[in-house]
Amino acid sequence: MNERQRFTRKIVYACVIAALLLPLSWLSQPETTESKGGMLAQMRAANQLSQAQLGEIDPASETIKLATLGMRGVAANVLWTKANNYKKTEDWVGYSAALEQIAKLQPNVVSVWIFLGWNLTHNVSVEFDDFHDRYYWVIRGINYRQEGTKYNRDSPRLLSDIGWTIAQKLGRADEKVQFRRLFREDDDFNGSRPLAQRDNWLVGREWLMKAEQVAARGVAVRGERPVLFHSHPVMCLVNYAEDLEEEGTFGEVAKNAWRKAAASWAELSNRDLPTLSNVFVRLGDKEIYDERSKKAQEELDRLATADLKEKFKAEKLASLTTAERDAYLAPADRRTTQQNELLYAVNDKMTIGHIDLAERVPGENRAAALKAAEEATFADMMSNLINIERDVVYYHYWMLRCQIEPEDSTLEARKLIFEADRAFTAAQLVKASELYDQGMKKWREVLDAYPALLKDASTTDPLVDSINHYRSVLHQLDEKFPKPFVLQDVLEADATFHGLPLPEGEQGSEAPPSGDAAKASP
Repeated sequence: MNERQRFTRKIVYACVIAALLLPLSWLSQPETTESKGGMLAQMRAANQLSQAQLGEIDPASETIKLATLGMRGVAANVLWTKANNYKKTEDWVGYSAALEQIAKLQPNVVSVWIFLGWNLTHNVSVEFDDFHDRYYWVIRGINYRQEGTKYNRDSPRLLSDIGWTIAQKLGRADEKVQFRRLFREDDDFNGSRPLAQRDNWLVGREWLMKAEQVAARGVAVRGERPVLFHSHPVMCLVNYAEDLEEEGTFGEVAKNAWRKAAASWAELSNRDLPTLSNVFVRLGDKEIYDERSKKAQEELDRLATADLKEKFKAEKLASLTTAERDAYLAPADRRTTQQNELLYAVNDKMTIGHIDLAERVPGENRAAALKAAEEATFADMMSNLINIERDVVYYHYWMLRCQIEPEDSTLEARKLIFEADRAFTAAQLVKASELYDQGMKKWREVLDAYPALLKDASTTDPLVDSINHYRSVLHQLDEKFPKPFVLQDVLEADATFHGLPLPEGEQGSEAPPSGDAAKASP
């Protein structure tokens, strides 16, 4: 290629570039008060990607972006490295400054606000010995994320993270007693919020509700299962009621707190929730689908004779291998380890599906049988989907707790045990012994009415702690631990949960009779 050809090609390239500048200029025209701007500006507006729609326009942030000359990624990496070095050397002033710079450089990256805020509340705070300093850095991390909402006002993830941190970090930390007190006294954070509402669970719930409101406008909730996302505000009310009682507040105040929690669970039960199968369900509808399935199966059983079902079952049994058949027919107490391992797959093979059975119904009843089978299959599917979502949030347990806790007997039992623990701490041994005795008898009434409470460690663990205090009190008073013990089933349930043996001499003891039978016993 000679010099003239190279020159000609350069001229052509320059003309093409100049020609492209015109459409590019037209496409990228900014939005003004008099015009919607070019196609790119209109696309940003349609997809809500413009800075004004994402949040506030920060002049300092925009200046930093321009100053990096299109190399924001490089600048961000440098700042992240500096921040990590400041953290390693415990230069918290430098670390804070680096975080501010990172935020200015990447204001619309939600994960930046969440990650760095988490660092402050959970990692930096624990570097200090004084709980006042720890509280300061926890709040600093929360404030940091709140600053992020100015630039990402429609981010359910960021709003939810703020609410979750206020609720859980302040309410679950080892220093939660001190943190909760400092939070109530924190005028800078709470502003004009009434003192009665300055509880970390209630304030956290406010932010979680904001996240729900944004999600209700159609903004996608990412990174968290919907049923969990919507259960957080509900559990804040439950945890608030629990902490009231733990701090010694009973009576109508505690009752009302539990009633609000129960109402919130009822509201969640009636909410349409998407599942991983892209099917919307309501947690409260499981029993409705169970009843629909029951009626449909009854109709199918009426149309499909017993002989037909037995014949179908015999065919399935004949299709099994010899080993599978032996495992299926062997008595449960005589199955070998290998047979037990086979059994799950064998039971699946032996299951007779509703549709499969209906297709074998002969004559004019076949259409009606297929209709009943389809109804039963659909109802079973919906029931199973709801049950999976319920298990994620421990639905049955918390619904039961919200039903039981406002009752007078439960509140009285908790109050007696609380006062007994306080007397134990104050070394008032005789008073503690009497209160423990009364409280455990009252708990016996509650557990007799609601034995399902024994199936969860959230109930048994605190009771076992109090029982151990009671045992210590009796030892110091030179009295024997009662046998049979009134809450023996609590000790046995706790031992089962944690795989621990019962104290020597307490194995196999039975709880004494309660109610009228207890009065008649010597």
